[in-house]
Amino acid sequence: MTYLTFDEYQEMGGVLDETAFNDLEFEAETYVDWYTFDRLRNETEIPDRVKKCMYHIIKLLNDQITLFSNDSGSGGSSSNSTNKQIASQSNDGVSVSYNIISASEALELAKNDVNQTIKRYLQGLSNSLGRKLLYRGIYPDE
Repeated sequence: MTYLTFDEYQEMGGVLDETAFNDLEFEAETYVDWYTFDRLRNETEIPDRVKKCMYHIIKLLNDQITLFSNDSGSGGSSSNSTNKQIASQSNDGVSVSYNIISASEALELAKNDVNQTIKRYLQGLSNSLGRKLLYRGIYPDE
């Protein structure tokens, strides 16, 4: 069972085509499974908060892909490439300065965004067995 179907994604305002969605949904589900110790794997009914979390993770992952596909550095998403964002700009003296971050820094920021999204949406949420999804300990029969 997937945590978010393509139809649900579109109803939430998603703009990706089905192929791109399927790839990113799998990645987002992998993140959620890792943080929840697979406590959603056997659920028959996925809570709305999980679906909204998935939607936002998919958006973050797509934004990351978009960022690197527009990368003007050397070599796309390699760890040596950079992404330049305008930090400040003057008009009369035509001065532009850039905030330059490496791809590895951008990937770390994206990973932190996913982490924070999962914590924000899933904090305090339990599965049908009453187990907190983000509980870092082990329940007796796990």
